[in-house]
Amino acid sequence: MNKSTSSFTIVAAFCGFLACIGDITIPFILGAFFPGYDFIKLSESFLGTTTSPVGMWMDIWSVCLGVLLIVFAIGLLKTLPQNTNWSKVLMWFIIFYGLGEGAGSGLFPNDYIGEIPTWTAKVHSVFGAIGGTGLALMPFASMMVFSKKIFPTLHNFSLFVLISGFLFIILFLMSSHELIPFKGLWQRIFLADYYSLMIVLAVRMKKIQRNQTF
Repeated sequence: MNKSTSSFTIVAAFCGFLACIGDITIPFILGAFFPGYDFIKLSESFLGTTTSPVGMWMDIWSVCLGVLLIVFAIGLLKTLPQNTNWSKVLMWFIIFYGLGEGAGSGLFPNDYIGEIPTWTAKVHSVFGAIGGTGLALMPFASMMVFSKKIFPTLHNFSLFVLISGFLFIILFLMSSHELIPFKGLWQRIFLADYYSLMIVLAVRMKKIQRNQTF
């Protein structure tokens, strides 16, 4: 690995770590400046609306999240020991999430007029669906990249996130349709679940700097 590639790996790994940790902590920080905002009941989309006192800052962070994840995804592909089709699929799933739930959500706020969604809210929903699909399928692609025979720990952890994340998404969707309470809580749990896998991948990217193995 040449010096430029090695440097980009470090930057990309840091971007992935910063994206995941930032998207867990920044909404909590911004929410503290939103009077009446309930972390347990309300989703993060409320923070980014045009009527939100922190809307501009949340939207800026969402765009930054998208950029950070794109850099991370490209760096991850360059770092993977076997650059296969599944490696590229893994990269694109992360990029889809970054563009959908990150940049897309930031550029198109989830605004409503009364109970009627605005055009930006409709676009927001489309980007959210794209990003959510990429995030939900990311662990499966990771399982395909890291075979159980060669990378048993990463394979099993990817499987765990795939199953647990799917269950948390179901709970989040149920809360979105008011079948169960605590929509904000379920959203944060399922995001933290998927982010845990990205953080592990980002940390493992650093390992290649030492011994050239993932």
